[in-house]
Amino acid sequence: MQVSSIAVLARSQLVALKTLLLLLVAMLILSWLNQSSISLYCQQKYHSRCELPILMDSSLWRLGGDLTGALGNAQASFVSSFESSATAQVPTLPVIEVAFAEPLVSPPVAASPVFVPPIESVHAALPPPLPAAVSVTSVSVPAVAPASQAARPKPLQGQLSVVTLQAGDEVFFVGDSLMQGVAPHLANTLFKRFNIKSVNLSRQSTGLAYPGFFNWPLTVQSTLQSHRNIRLVVIFLGPNDPWDMPDGRGKPFLRFKSPAWESAYRQRVQTIFEQARLHDAQVIWVGPPNMNAPRLSAAMQYLRELYKSEAQQYRQIYLSANDIFGYQADEFSFYSIESTGKKNKVRADDGIHFTTLGQKLIAAKVLTLIKVHNLDFSEH
Repeated sequence: MQVSSIAVLARSQLVALKTLLLLLVAMLILSWLNQSSISLYCQQKYHSRCELPILMDSSLWRLGGDLTGALGNAQASFVSSFESSATAQVPTLPVIEVAFAEPLVSPPVAASPVFVPPIESVHAALPPPLPAAVSVTSVSVPAVAPASQAARPKPLQGQLSVVTLQAGDEVFFVGDSLMQGVAPHLANTLFKRFNIKSVNLSRQSTGLAYPGFFNWPLTVQSTLQSHRNIRLVVIFLGPNDPWDMPDGRGKPFLRFKSPAWESAYRQRVQTIFEQARLHDAQVIWVGPPNMNAPRLSAAMQYLRELYKSEAQQYRQIYLSANDIFGYQADEFSFYSIESTGKKNKVRADDGIHFTTLGQKLIAAKVLTLIKVHNLDFSEH
């Protein structure tokens, strides 16, 4: 009886060991195939590669990520070709002409007054779905390279101070969670007052430092190409960018604020300006305000100067959120004080984002920089 119990225990242990071994092998295979996604998560979360040097230098290990990428590209190509083929096979219906004895005349419609709500009454709209065409594994930038330093426009004359839109024009919102709060107020007001449509692709946790996670220059390029009526791009980002950032596969990260980091980052900012200019669109770049955390706030000051200098070089509009909240130097406050002495909370408890009132204040300021049919928003 004792010998039988020992045999049963040994078999149980063997089964458990086999199960554990299978799980380890399965985890290894999944990590091998999904190494790109794991690496991107580590970059965005911990600002490091989270990879062992021995694996980074192994072509066999890299084969798994390349294989997954190739399969993804093949799937996208197959779906695209299948949809194109299905569209091409749709028969064209014949046009049937019908003659009427009398012309059809629509009855007159009585004109009704149009109510224009103030910006304070605008409710946030649900953000639109993200573009499926943008791959999170892509780290390439658009083919249009920024102009050389000598060829770039000088900000001495002709600096843009207001954007003029016409019927049929569209506005494109670019940014992170800061823009996610502000864009709906802008979009609703533009549509309700002037029937100006918007394209809102703002997405949290995004910026310009990690194009492998989300590539804003590429997204801007593809969006401007597919929406030919965009005449204004409003950009609001920054808090996700003040970190060391990757510089290609297998290369060391670029140190934040280093000359190499700034050069790479400026090039991405310039690419967005170049894409806007190529598609005849103006730009309003909103600089992030001071933050509650001193270290993050100092980083925002550095990025603000960078955004401002590039906007001036391209003769576009730069708007600092600090001016909207009345921040001086490096000060921070959760509240704004009206002339009557009343305190209003404009910043969220995390010291980064905004309350609904703070979002509306930024949206209202942006709207003062836009004119439609020679009517600017400051008059309403």
